[in-house]
Amino acid sequence: MCGLRIYLLCLVVASCILFGVSHCTNESVCVLSNAPQQCGAFCLAQLHPLCDQYAKSKQKEKIVKMIEDSRAEQKELVKSQEAMAKLIAESRAEQNELLNVLAANLTATAIRLESTVKSIPIVVPPGFEKFGYRYLFIEYDEKKSWADAEATCWRKGGNLAAFRNEDELEAVRKAFNPLDVFWLGYQRNSKGVFQTAAGNKRPFMKWESGQPDNLGGQQNCVALIHSLMYDMQCDDANHFICELDLV
Repeated sequence: MCGLRIYLLCLVVASCILFGVSHCTNESVCVLSNAPQQCGAFCLAQLHPLCDQYAKSKQKEKIVKMIEDSRAEQKELVKSQEAMAKLIAESRAEQNELLNVLAANLTATAIRLESTVKSIPIVVPPGFEKFGYRYLFIEYDEKKSWADAEATCWRKGGNLAAFRNEDELEAVRKAFNPLDVFWLGYQRNSKGVFQTAAGNKRPFMKWESGQPDNLGGQQNCVALIHSLMYDMQCDDANHFICELDLV
């Protein structure tokens, strides 16, 4: 619409320039003495607001187009996000299904292995006796240092014995002279904590009153006297008890 107005105005101006006259008549016709100069100023004055309006219209159209393009891009982005979310959900579902299958397979494998292990005959080395659910070897004759006793137990297929509860301790205590001293599988580590020969840092222990006292700062091994435990120097020679863990 703005363009049409400019076109018509320019047509009027051109007519004035081409056919302008030099004076005004009684019929109220304006006679122009210098049509190009007079009409030029008039045209500029009339064209200026029309040009501004035209420029604003074009700018508005540009802004509207930018908004429409932005909305279209946002719609495409939302579609892409929805597609990505769907892919992630499908991937997680597949992973969960795969994990369930793997867990089922592992469970079945563990059951088969447990059944196989139980079907294998237990071979107990000579000298070991069953105390409750444990197989123990009690050395009544020889006396050795703690390290040599542990080495002997290892050669027999086990370690120096460590008890899991008081019932196991009492079952073993009844099998030997209460005055004899037996090495057990407990030793103080570099941090001052007693642990078993197998590395358990929280074993069951039943100390005599006042024990462990670490007399002289070198009592780092544990011996059993009657049914109570004492810390003693590891180089002392004592009887010993080995364990064979099969259960």
